[in-house]
Amino acid sequence: MLFDKASALLLANSGLLPSRHVINPLQTANLGRVFDWKNMTAHESLVYHTCYGRFQCAKLQVPMDWTAQKGVDNRTVQIALIKLPAPVPVTDSRYGGAVVLNPGGPGGPGVAQVYGSGEKLQVQINAGPKADNETAKFFDVIGFDPRGVSYTTPTFHCFPSFIEELNYDHSVSGPPGSSDTAFTSFWTSVRTLADSCSKRAIEAGIGEYMSTTSVARDIVEIFERHGEWREQEARKLLSSSAMPESDLPEHVKYQPGQEMVQYWGFSYGTVLGATLADLYPDRVERMILDGVVDSFDWYRGTMTTSLQDTDLELDKFAEYCWRGGPENCDLYHKDGPNSIDQRFSAITQNLMRNPIGVPGTDSFSPDLATYRDLQRIFLGASYRPLESFDLLATIMSELENGNATALVEGRRLVSSSFGSGVSKECDIDGPYSDACNPYHMGGLDDMIHGAIQCSDASPQTNMTIEQYWRYFQDTKKQSKLLGDTGAIDRLFCTQWHARPKWPYTGDLNATTAHPILFIGNTIDNVTPIRNAYKMSTSFPGSVVLRLDAEGHSSGASKSLCTAKAVRTYFQTGKLPKEGAVCLPNRVPFDGYSKEKSPPLPEGETDEELWKAIVGVNYPIPVIPVF
Repeated sequence: MLFDKASALLLANSGLLPSRHVINPLQTANLGRVFDWKNMTAHESLVYHTCYGRFQCAKLQVPMDWTAQKGVDNRTVQIALIKLPAPVPVTDSRYGGAVVLNPGGPGGPGVAQVYGSGEKLQVQINAGPKADNETAKFFDVIGFDPRGVSYTTPTFHCFPSFIEELNYDHSVSGPPGSSDTAFTSFWTSVRTLADSCSKRAIEAGIGEYMSTTSVARDIVEIFERHGEWREQEARKLLSSSAMPESDLPEHVKYQPGQEMVQYWGFSYGTVLGATLADLYPDRVERMILDGVVDSFDWYRGTMTTSLQDTDLELDKFAEYCWRGGPENCDLYHKDGPNSIDQRFSAITQNLMRNPIGVPGTDSFSPDLATYRDLQRIFLGASYRPLESFDLLATIMSELENGNATALVEGRRLVSSSFGSGVSKECDIDGPYSDACNPYHMGGLDDMIHGAIQCSDASPQTNMTIEQYWRYFQDTKKQSKLLGDTGAIDRLFCTQWHARPKWPYTGDLNATTAHPILFIGNTIDNVTPIRNAYKMSTSFPGSVVLRLDAEGHSSGASKSLCTAKAVRTYFQTGKLPKEGAVCLPNRVPFDGYSKEKSPPLPEGETDEELWKAIVGVNYPIPVIPVF
């Protein structure tokens, strides 16, 4: 059981790191062959087909180059979309339109996000049980795979197959800060990959068109086409009811060129949202940016505003462990948090100096647990402290006793899940056929993150190894445990050659039609709360809601206060008061277990909303590779 939990922890979101494997719930649920994305026809309008039960799927054809002049031969992109319909028809006065989600990454597959968590997120934005029936709103929830990603075509990959990507991952030496040799090897390896990858992106014809600005324009097009679909759907409903078209409700009529945007973006999705808001401020009707990236830093490519608060999670780990007591925390120490912190540090330093051998079994050869494995474990836990700190404590306790089986077993289970999950599905067609290659099933994300980030960023190709070494040392100071991993983003960009046809040139300073709601946690391992306040100053009228919890984005914690603020915003447009702070309902080491259906907190009455925030699976699980 511990091994299974360790595997799950290794699948926690890496957020802003490149070279990531995304485990797509559409694949792991064995649904990839049930709905045929590959042979689905793309249209310039939204033509939906029933998929995955109560969902609807479509492929929307948009121009490859949004900046091309009319009459110029322009290739197209076929965007994969999934919709969870509102529980009321579009003709109902309570129909609130569509809300588009983005899970972050960049490169996170929105189809997978909505399939995995769309119902839970829809509960948070739809009217609650006590809402006034005349003013209540119910929304469609839409997710899409951005350019180059998963089921959207053309799809981009750095590697010819998932096996080759795994081989590359295993060949990378690290951590890069462990020695001069490791650093120079990493410099050469990552730059060689980036050089090859960017050339493949250009040859594939998509590399110059994956920038955030192009995706922001795609979102506007999704809402334009949704408005067109909405009116057509209303006319069908009226016709089937033998009602005259004169009864067409005003709120369903398509407004060409004026359809408003409703959006909820997480992590990198906040860069996408901020860009959209700056380019099209008059289109913003509702926008929540959750787990906020410093978009100024993002576009400069300096990448220095992510890890400042990461190590604060170590302090909170020790505090919560001590408060939870020995019955909830295996690393508990009676002398208090400082002693727990010292114990954690000693275990870490010992593993750095002395890797631990793990005996072989009937299924696996002997192996070695290293400091790199521990970095992965802590990185995963820092994204979801509430759900993961207890397992981290157990693993640390076992390491203290010289037992590293959980570390190695978790890594093995993650790696084997790729091959086994595909081979069972694809015995007939073969593991490398188009139908069964997980690249074509939305199974792997490979270097999409780096492709988009480096395309957006100011060119970094003039950076020398000496300059990068100084940057590397400065980044290490941000986090003693994960600082060296945070510097890898920029390294990849030093050899990225695909420049966007439509680069972002704005100033991230706009007054939107309706103010933006920013949400940030007091301690966030990759998007410090200061980023939310900084970005809010660029969008007049916006407000920051601070969730006094740890982890990445509001989904990392369980807070009814935050969920109610999200619902109120989408329902009425009302923002929290300036300086508003929400508290979590549960904290690490208090006995919380998602699997045991945590009871509704005392004094609360909305059972459905509580179950929704407990059950949400965002962020989409990924495996960091560094």
